[in-house]
Amino acid sequence: MATALVTGTIIGAGIFTQPTWLAQYGPISLVGFAITAFGSLMLALVFSSLARRNPDVGGPYAFSRQGFGDFIGFQSAWTYWVGAWVGVGAIASSMVVYLGVLIPAVTDSKVLSTVVAIAAIAALTFLNTNGVVTGGLVSLVLTVLKVVPLLLIGTLGFVAFDAANLGPFNASTLPPLEVITAVMAYTLFSFIGVEAATIPAGDVHEPDKTIPRATVIGTLAAAAVYLLSTTAVFGAVPQSELATTDAAFSLAAQNMFGDWAGNAVAVVAVISCLGAMNGLLLLSGQIPMAAEFDGLAPKLFGKLNLKHAPGTGLVISGVLAAGILTLSFSGGGLGDAVAQLVLVSAVATMVSYAFSAAAEIKWLALDRGKVPVAHLARKMVVAVLALAFTVFAFYGGGVQEIYWLWMLIILGVPLYIFILWRRASHGEKIGGEVPAHLAPPPDQDVRT
Repeated sequence: MATALVTGTIIGAGIFTQPTWLAQYGPISLVGFAITAFGSLMLALVFSSLARRNPDVGGPYAFSRQGFGDFIGFQSAWTYWVGAWVGVGAIASSMVVYLGVLIPAVTDSKVLSTVVAIAAIAALTFLNTNGVVTGGLVSLVLTVLKVVPLLLIGTLGFVAFDAANLGPFNASTLPPLEVITAVMAYTLFSFIGVEAATIPAGDVHEPDKTIPRATVIGTLAAAAVYLLSTTAVFGAVPQSELATTDAAFSLAAQNMFGDWAGNAVAVVAVISCLGAMNGLLLLSGQIPMAAEFDGLAPKLFGKLNLKHAPGTGLVISGVLAAGILTLSFSGGGLGDAVAQLVLVSAVATMVSYAFSAAAEIKWLALDRGKVPVAHLARKMVVAVLALAFTVFAFYGGGVQEIYWLWMLIILGVPLYIFILWRRASHGEKIGGEVPAHLAPPPDQDVRT
């Protein structure tokens, strides 16, 4: 289930919507996509190392706080949480696009599109209020249902591959470096979830072993599915046609296997979106819950229901996801809404990724003289590459998205001050106790 949570959260809407966006640049975009996959694998290795060092609830938030203190930990949790529910809104938008292939009336009406997307968010929020195990089972089932068909497209689909469909290597007028960084920023959203197994650590069996394995295996599986299937789609549909369609995978499947395959892929796309939404909703409840246990989030986010799930926090995240989706739908077309939400979610999530990579570099520096030089050097190279990857992703995110990110960070400061003031006025200290069912065993040295 931990591996499925990683793979299922990574493989969501992006794989189905991004071929259209990438096609405007031509095959050079696949180079940027491959770099994103490599950078995401570096991040996965960093999270695996940090999970072995300290398998605490909260994942990137916990790593950031342990590395750099309460304020950085709060900002990591704050930006990650916002990125998670914004991501849910983005994926719900994509789900509606592919549902429209099956039921055109859904996309013909903005009102119906909004209602259907909000209903999906509400249903998955309810499922996650039944506990992490329920959410994990849902992720497992939905991951299997979407990965198998995508692997078929990424393998058998190559029988329809025609190099003439690829078009010019760089179909844009932009310099190659600018194209690659822009592609990295956009496709990064497709790999959000590499840290998914580290967050609900308190509910994972033998987290110091299970989480690192699930993180690496899940990320490698997702990267393989992404690169194989996207390359197959590029070769099955002419570049000019691919750049103008809203349902690239459906069109490619029709060219590969016949008319029936287009609707079949649309079904898989809807399932894939639901799986990724489920994973992000689960994480949007776990991150602020972990922060509240440390006194760094409002108390209502730490309230657990009878199923030991942060029910109130999940509902708040679901409501906000529905709200941002509604606002995006009212401002433009579905494609515009998806693109805008994707970039905002990606750059927000990058904050906690960057802090986590920097924390790993710090811990490795402190490990000098305690571990073999070769082992330390290998891990340091991975951590530096992961941090550099996040910096490149920020660069490619665009001025507007970076502006909104800084506004988000600034808005978090008064909230942080309010939380500290409220805790102090009630005589409460920062760094509260974790509920017993989420805490590591008493004989487990979490620093080992």
